[in-house]
Amino acid sequence: MEAFAPTDAAAAFYVCALASYDDVKAMLVRADRIGTAGLLLAATAWQCEGDVLRAESTLRRAADRAADDELPYVVDLLAPLLISRGMFTRAAAVVASTASPALQIGRTALQAVIDAANGAVRPAEERAAAVREALPHLDDDVLRLRIHQRLALAAYYRGVPGEALEEAAQGLRLARLLGAHRFACQLHTVMYATHYTWAGDFDAAWHHAVAIGRQAELGGDVSFGAFSRVAQYELAAERGDDAETLLMRSKLERDPLPEQYRERFAAGIADALRLAWAGEFATSRNVLTVLKDTSGRTDGERALCRALLALVAVALGDDDAARRLSRQAISNSARPEKRIVAYELRYRRLARALASVVGDMIGDVVRGRRAAEARFLQDDPSIKALLRVPSGGVLNDVPASVRGYARLLLIARDRVTARPSHGPLTAGEVDVLKMVASGKTAPQIAATLGRSPHTVRTHIRNASIKLDAHGRFEIVARARQLGLLGENLGS
Repeated sequence: MEAFAPTDAAAAFYVCALASYDDVKAMLVRADRIGTAGLLLAATAWQCEGDVLRAESTLRRAADRAADDELPYVVDLLAPLLISRGMFTRAAAVVASTASPALQIGRTALQAVIDAANGAVRPAEERAAAVREALPHLDDDVLRLRIHQRLALAAYYRGVPGEALEEAAQGLRLARLLGAHRFACQLHTVMYATHYTWAGDFDAAWHHAVAIGRQAELGGDVSFGAFSRVAQYELAAERGDDAETLLMRSKLERDPLPEQYRERFAAGIADALRLAWAGEFATSRNVLTVLKDTSGRTDGERALCRALLALVAVALGDDDAARRLSRQAISNSARPEKRIVAYELRYRRLARALASVVGDMIGDVVRGRRAAEARFLQDDPSIKALLRVPSGGVLNDVPASVRGYARLLLIARDRVTARPSHGPLTAGEVDVLKMVASGKTAPQIAATLGRSPHTVRTHIRNASIKLDAHGRFEIVARARQLGLLGENLGS
């Protein structure tokens, strides 16, 4: 391939799918840099290097200059790039910019992805069915390769993991025959995402994360190589694997990441977990705060940050902050009526589960247990196992997909256990009982402490159960008898 430089958009289109990064760069030296073919090659090289913004601007320049018969090839490269960045509205506009019959089946498959990602399940299903019906009659292997990847991605967004994995597997078989290593990375990425967020099979997700790295090395793709390392780091942290987490983190620090991976949400969560395991709670809190406040975060991402911040607050002994953050996490993590993508659903489940456990730890029992009863939590076995951890669950019995979070739960629980004891009562319950002893009512106590009357009454009820006492006078008398109110009884 090194002696060949495509001179038209159609030839460049096929080269961009099959050639290695080194071959693309060699062809680029011989290509017309301002022609459509040269711009397609240049955009592919930028993508391999991880500069997606430059790749996008190059493809947009190609679209502006392309002749009518060249435009479909530009669109077929530009729209997937926009989809990979979550820019579905822009991708739809690009797909609609040409009505040429060339590559029409590929554009239909792209529209199926966009519909599925936007929650339009029925149109996505209809378009995917039309593409599958036409696929056996297609004699273009490169286009077939692209279509399998798109059908897999559409199935992923529709929440049909079996179909996503089957389409990706068919594409991988074809990629091996064609020697399309860089394109194999895309297919392994869909399989990784499907196992990670839908199937919850972290062993399979790990396999595909490693495979992305292997194929990236064969194809000379720096960007996918970086993605492989980031994915392995995220998985190692969520699995609670100290040694692997530190190893992958050292690899990330050694090789600078392309821009598109520096702000990955899951990588930030991995950083926060790693720091918290090491007892660096203040630094973990800083990471989570920045992560939470970064623009563009979804409700589920913000909720998970708040739930983890609540756990860190428990570890630092700040129950008021833990209470506030856990309640915010519970509020943000409610499952919406409309369909949401798999990773967002997973973040909401994790956030709600962790926040509900925090409620139990700090005496916000009723709210915490009510949150834990949400049906969309009970549908997930790994989340149910996570909820059992603080009450005696063994870490090794927790599924790998949530073990990193379970480690932080256990650390927070142990920190609570190690606090200076107020007897059987929490610090919050003692504060409330002191005010009950002074004759204040629940609304007055709530106003003084900045909490709701419901929370105050919950503290009184919990204290009643713990002290085996009934009624305010008996509760206060029992607390005084045990010396829990800090009064000088000898004066």
